[in-house]
Amino acid sequence: MRSRSGLLSLLTASAVVLSACSAAATPSPAPTAAAPTAAPTKTTDGTLPKPELATLKFGAAISEMSQFAPKVAEMEKIFDKYGVSVSVTVFNADGDAMQALLSGQVDMASVGAAGVINSWLTDNQSTQLASFKVKVVDSLMCAASIKTAADMKGKSVGVSTLGSTGHGSVLLALKALGMAQTDVVVTPVGGESARIAAMKAGSLACAPVGEVNVPVMQGLGFNVIVNLSTSNLPYPASGVSATNAFLKKNPNTALVVVAACLEAQNMMFSAPTKVGADWATFAQVKPEVANPIVIASQNQLNRTLRVPDGAFTFVQSVMAIAAPAISTVDAAKAYDGSYLQKLQDIGFFAKIGAPTN
Repeated sequence: MRSRSGLLSLLTASAVVLSACSAAATPSPAPTAAAPTAAPTKTTDGTLPKPELATLKFGAAISEMSQFAPKVAEMEKIFDKYGVSVSVTVFNADGDAMQALLSGQVDMASVGAAGVINSWLTDNQSTQLASFKVKVVDSLMCAASIKTAADMKGKSVGVSTLGSTGHGSVLLALKALGMAQTDVVVTPVGGESARIAAMKAGSLACAPVGEVNVPVMQGLGFNVIVNLSTSNLPYPASGVSATNAFLKKNPNTALVVVAACLEAQNMMFSAPTKVGADWATFAQVKPEVANPIVIASQNQLNRTLRVPDGAFTFVQSVMAIAAPAISTVDAAKAYDGSYLQKLQDIGFFAKIGAPTN
């Protein structure tokens, strides 16, 4: 699994690309026509419709297991089984995949909620149809003298940049603690390594820390105030997305792609050794290294691929801290759950043994 600093590097690269997309936006938001939805249900045995396209290009940034489902679907030929040959192109960052989607370099992509919401400020709106991970796995950690929410009031809490996912983690933690944003001083200090260094030096009271570094910080006397990996507070990450223009022309193809990714995601639970072998090949590590990564990732993987109500609106509220113009978007329209609902209605969830909630 990648390091926390690696994750923040990817998020920083994504933010740069998203800023560029915003800069190219029209002065006012594009018309917010309803995103196209999946075709009506016609079967209950899990049979998928014939896709409009025989081949498809899919883009994804894959550096951890929660982003791996599209590649599993390609490697295990799940896409092919349902009638479409998919070539997965791996990008260095989520923002690169988003740029490739909007430019037409790829037909569909695995991109985060923030990028999809941002596209609604442009003429090339996109929609997320499924999300591979819908929770943050950070812990909000504080200095030894801070043990409760009351102790945090007025103290500095570090994030990478304003409006980042790390900032979202802090807001989720405050929500879990019943605190207001104004109860703490949010301070941009850079990536996780910079935040940890500042906490060790005593210049920063608290910060979100990735699960890999939590035991180390606890050993140094720092306290976990909130463990977000055990909370039910949603924050959607990368998931199956496409432009609305593509969805209008190819609803069956989009449904098949979502179905294949759903099946691949659930293989991480039903066939972890097989997925471990795929990860070993992809990441060029030994199977004995890959298999534990699959198992360890299960607590953060979203088996249903569904996004809880209000999750995209929360992401939007975090983005608006640094980019107020994003507040003009109806963020709820940037996610369309009808494709997953159709898969449930036609019996596909039951067919592959996936949970529905």
